[in-house]
This record gives sequence, structure tokens and C-alpha cells, in this order.
Amino acid sequence: MARGKQLQELVAQLRVETGRSQKVSVGVDEVENLKEIIRRNQEILYDDYEWSFLRVERSISLANGQRYYDFPSDLNYDRIQKAKYKYNNVYVDLERGIDFDDFSIFDSNNDERSSPMLKWDIRNTGSGEQLEAWPIPNEANTLHFFGTKTLNPLIEDSDRADLDDRLIILSSAAEILAR
Repeated sequence: MARGKQLQELVAQLRVETGRSQKVSVGVDEVENLKEIIRRNQEILYDDYEWSFLRVERSISLANGQRYYDFPSDLNYDRIQKAKYKYNNVYVDLERGIDFDDFSIFDSNNDERSSPMLKWDIRNTGSGEQLEAWPIPNEANTLHFFGTKTLNPLIEDSDRADLDDRLIILSSAAEILAR
């Protein structure tokens, strides 16, 4: 049992579990299908469970007058459990969700700024999904997120799985052998 196995190792393990030949020349046509089954099963297992070893803390530096920010690339912004903002040396929980009533208090569209930051949300700004800070900060600070690491994609043979190899392989083998 190990995390971090390369995709090429996972393919070899899946071939053994399903009784296929280990010779590279045999079954060349099915390699891409096996990779896709492995990829999909890792994604399903990732989505279906909370894996404690994938929990991460990431930070975003907030700038005076900046409304939108990129998320850290290795943070799954759909699986953020908690956001905190340090204000007067106290970490304050931030609420997710900005609505029209909030803009009646501090209108970000008119560049109204204030501290502390009170809420955050995810917005498609035209250049992708970004974090919106509300109200727009009037001082530099740091926003801390606690959530789940983004799943490494299994595309190249050298890509490494985030989840346990046996879990992925036995799930994949069960699917193949059930056919």
C-alpha cells in the first residue's frame, strides 16, 4: 500500500489484477483504456471521501484595493472547509457568500473599501474562477484557507497518484472483471 505511485506502475498492477500479460507488446491497444479507468477511479474515490492526508492550509495575500484574487493552484476551491482572516491579531472566521444586500453596505462596484474583510465568494471574472473579497480591503493582509488539496491528474506515465495504489487498482479491477 502506497500513495505516490506512478501511472505506469498502476497500469502494470492493473494488468496483474485482471490477468493480463505484462509484456509491453501484448495489449498495447488497451493501455489508454486502462489509464482512463485508473484515472476515473482515482477521481471518483477522491470525490466520494474526505481524505485527511489531503487536507491543506493555503494563504492568499490581500492587497489594498484589490477585489479579485487567484486561488492557490493546489487548493480545490470547491472543497474549502474554512476561511480565516487575521484582524487585530485575532483570527476571524469568514462567511462564504456575497449577495446584493452586502453591496448596499459596501458597494464593491463603486470601489468602496473597508477592513476587516467579512465575506468571500467564488466568481467567474472572465479569466476563470477567482476569489472575490468583500468588502474590498483597504489594507494589505492575509487570507487563510483550510481545505482539500487539488487532485493530481494522471496523464503522463510519470504522474503520481494521490491515493493508495491498491485502492485505485482493486476498484479498477473490480470494474473490469465485472464486465
